[in-house]
Amino acid sequence: MKKINTFLHALNYKKVALGILILAVLIILPLIFRTPFMHHVLTMMCIWAIVGMGWNVIGGYAGQISNGHALYYGFGAYTVALSMKWFQLSPWVAMWIGVIISAALAFVIGKPLLRFRGPIFAIATMAIAESGRLAFVNMKAIGGATGVYIFNPAYPRIASMQFRNSFIYFYVYLAFTLLVLLLIKLLDKSKFFYYLRAIRGNEQAAASIGIDTSKYKIRAYMLSAAIVSLGGSLFAQFVLYIDPLTLMTLNVSMMIVLVAVMGGVGTVIGPLIGAVVLTFISEYTRVYLGKFGGLDMILYGVLVILIILFLPKGMISLKEVVFSKRNKRGKVIQ
Repeated sequence: MKKINTFLHALNYKKVALGILILAVLIILPLIFRTPFMHHVLTMMCIWAIVGMGWNVIGGYAGQISNGHALYYGFGAYTVALSMKWFQLSPWVAMWIGVIISAALAFVIGKPLLRFRGPIFAIATMAIAESGRLAFVNMKAIGGATGVYIFNPAYPRIASMQFRNSFIYFYVYLAFTLLVLLLIKLLDKSKFFYYLRAIRGNEQAAASIGIDTSKYKIRAYMLSAAIVSLGGSLFAQFVLYIDPLTLMTLNVSMMIVLVAVMGGVGTVIGPLIGAVVLTFISEYTRVYLGKFGGLDMILYGVLVILIILFLPKGMISLKEVVFSKRNKRGKVIQ
């Protein structure tokens, strides 16, 4: 009873009310904006939010900057696609197999790689991801450079997660996003994440007080890979066609990093904010400016640079900037 009372006392009712309001708006949005493109943008926001939260575990909380998470994104997508193509396995089941495979792969890869620190670790993860992409391109058994086409009209719609209405994808993916958000929220105040913060701050100091830094870094890396893999699985079911050049490039890895960095690394809702901003900018500039020969990418890059320059702690720090300016004005008036 005391634990329940403590939890209720610690609960910030204003934040809960705000969260419910935002959720209500998200539920209503697809019904107001009925265009398939808007549904596409909203669904991609959910996918990028999931992978951003996944990367944030290792990059934000543990401070180990990985530039190769496209590898796990691709493994999640390929596990679902090949499971459906070869074994007619439902993606509702196959995606969790992909999560397990990616976590196991992260354990194998992470054991040697996490001995490196800083830029060396970042470059090493990039090299591993690029090696994975080249391997997938040259493996004809899994489609090679041609890729894998998932859609089959003979599959039952719900069991195969192939919906006729585009807004249904958004609602399903929003549920997955909320589940991952709940997981991160629960872990945010856990001993595990406090240890990761200590490792990020000073790994040697963390080890000196008895924290097994190697163990907790590998756990963070595995959890991070598992969540990103889930995002890759959902992406595959959404587009119904995958190939290594779409899933496992450096651009994808950088986008995963930018989602967390722009929103605010080491925070719960930072990747959500980053996913909304980056998806909106990238999708709309691609559609409306893409015909001008790369102008969309230039504008997208400039906007990203401006946000990082003026909000180095991410979009989540915008609130602090506004309040600090108000306080300064108040002091000047007094």
